[in-house]
Amino acid sequence: MLSHDEFVNFVSSPVVIDGGMSTELEHQGWKLQGSLWTAQALLDNPEVIQAAHRAYVDAGAQVVITSSYQISRAGFEEVGLSAADADRALRASVEVASAAVAGSTALVAASVGPYGAILHDGSEYRGNYGLSREVLRAFHAERLAVLLEAEPDLLAIETIPDALEAQALVDALEEFPGALGWMSFTIGPDGKLWAGQSLSEAAQIASSSPAIAAIGVNCVDPALVSAAIAEIRTVTDLPVVIYANGGGTWNSESGVWENADADALVAYASTWISQGARLIGGCCGTHAGDIRQLAAAL
Repeated sequence: MLSHDEFVNFVSSPVVIDGGMSTELEHQGWKLQGSLWTAQALLDNPEVIQAAHRAYVDAGAQVVITSSYQISRAGFEEVGLSAADADRALRASVEVASAAVAGSTALVAASVGPYGAILHDGSEYRGNYGLSREVLRAFHAERLAVLLEAEPDLLAIETIPDALEAQALVDALEEFPGALGWMSFTIGPDGKLWAGQSLSEAAQIASSSPAIAAIGVNCVDPALVSAAIAEIRTVTDLPVVIYANGGGTWNSESGVWENADADALVAYASTWISQGARLIGGCCGTHAGDIRQLAAAL
């Protein structure tokens, strides 16, 4: 895992992150089905996950994010798999990504998605799960332990919709000295976290952890990002991480992003960099072709 000094050196110039895993899989012809989403593809055919990672590396991504976003013991047990199956999948997500970046300088960031992702109902875009800080801490610590054993280069703690969950993650990270990564939040049209708290409050909580080396937003409309960066900068001078979606709207009934326009990433990127963004990529609705354009623009 990167040290803090290594991370600071890594982001001394703008860094390109990959785009949406599910979008790239679909772009390559893989049909995503079932509640486990990309985790199902990892179980059924890890080669397609590796190919998607490699497509992003070939497009110019300097960081690829693992397919562990929705993997958890509780989520796997809900669909008839075991806790051991979940742990194997968490480790495999890092192994597959590491194989994909072999021979390149790209780094592997282990995805730590929100608790809402395992509910398979879009709860990460609502927050307010009704769980205590301690329950959320235990949930995240369980996954962090397995992911860190697989030795990724850093952590991508992402799509966090609730300041309470951010605090629970900070608590969990205390159990793993030497862990390092970013924490990125998802916000609604009003600029607040989906659970209702201000982004500045959440960013301040995240910045209290020595394990958090960058803070930002992901899976948000690109038009909301500039204001989000400005708000984050009021409470921390840590590097900012941005990976916006294609500007569309998630339809939880159909399970697709509607009205996406990934060209917005390139259009906004220079502004975000001028505001302090150092890691920039895409999220839902973006694929390797979009990241290639972003990398060329940067």
